[in-house]
Amino acid sequence: MPSSYKKLFHELPWESPQSSPRSVAASDHSNTQSPPSSWSMPSQSEPSGQQGTAWSQASSTDRASPSMSNQYISSQSRVQPSSFLNDGQTRQVISRSYHLDVVQHPQRTAEFGSASLSRLPLAPPVVVQLTVRDRFGNSIIPEMELPFLIAHLSLFTDDGSRPLDMGTSPNGEAPPRRLLYGNLVSSPQKLRDLQGRLGLYFLFPDASIRWRGRFQLGISLLRISETNASGTMSIASQGTVLAQARTRSFDVYAHENYVAPPITRLTQSFLRQGARIHAFTPNGP
Repeated sequence: MPSSYKKLFHELPWESPQSSPRSVAASDHSNTQSPPSSWSMPSQSEPSGQQGTAWSQASSTDRASPSMSNQYISSQSRVQPSSFLNDGQTRQVISRSYHLDVVQHPQRTAEFGSASLSRLPLAPPVVVQLTVRDRFGNSIIPEMELPFLIAHLSLFTDDGSRPLDMGTSPNGEAPPRRLLYGNLVSSPQKLRDLQGRLGLYFLFPDASIRWRGRFQLGISLLRISETNASGTMSIASQGTVLAQARTRSFDVYAHENYVAPPITRLTQSFLRQGARIHAFTPNGP
C-alpha cells in the first residue's frame, strides 16, 4: 500500500469495538429488554438521504427472530382500562369514610299518571353532597375511585317507614305500576357551592312520581368496583352500599293544581358551572 494511503488510513477516526459507544450502551443495558438496534430511529445528525437505509438494513434474521420479537413485546407495559392500586392505596380505600348530605330537598311536583311523555320532574332538583374522609378525618376527593361511585334514588312513604316500588292510582282503577320514574342513577360531579368551596355532588334533575300523594326519597351511595389481590380495580358483579340519606317529605299534586317553585340560588350556581341540570320557571295555577 502506498505511503500516502497508509497515512490516510491511520489518520481516520477508527474506534475499537471495546471503546465503541454502541458497545458501551449494550453492556450498560445487558440486563434489560429492548428492541433490536436495527429498529432504532437514525440520529438527527445523519443526512436525510441515509434515514431510509437505517430501516432497510435490518437483517432478515432480526425481523424474523421469534425470541427477539417476544422480548420486545414482553417489555411493553400492558395498559388495561381500569385503575391500578398498590397495597397502600387499597388500604386507604378500605379505611375511608363516606357521608351523604341532602343540600337541596325537593318540594313538589305533578303526577304524570300514564302520560310519561308529559311528566314534570321534582322541583327543585335533588342535590346530594358526598363527603369522603381518610383515616385521619381529612376531607378528600378520591380521584381514582370516583368513576366507581354512584348514587341511586328510591321512593318511600311519607314517614319513610316503607319503600314504594309499585303503586296503584288514587282511585284504584289503574293496575299497580312503578311509581318513581326517570333517571334514578347519578355520578359525582365536582362543583363549587355558594361559598365557592369545591365539593362532590350528585344531581337528580329527572325524577318524577306517577301518582299524587306525599313521599320521601332515599339516596344510596354505592361502590360498583372490586379490588383483587394484585390491586386492580374493576367493575364488581354487585355494588357495595357505603352511605345512605333521606330527603324531607314532599307533595305530588294533580297536574292542574301544580305550581312550580322558584329556581333556587344553588341551581342557578350549578347551571353557571355547566352542571347537567334542568330548571323550570314558575307557572300559574
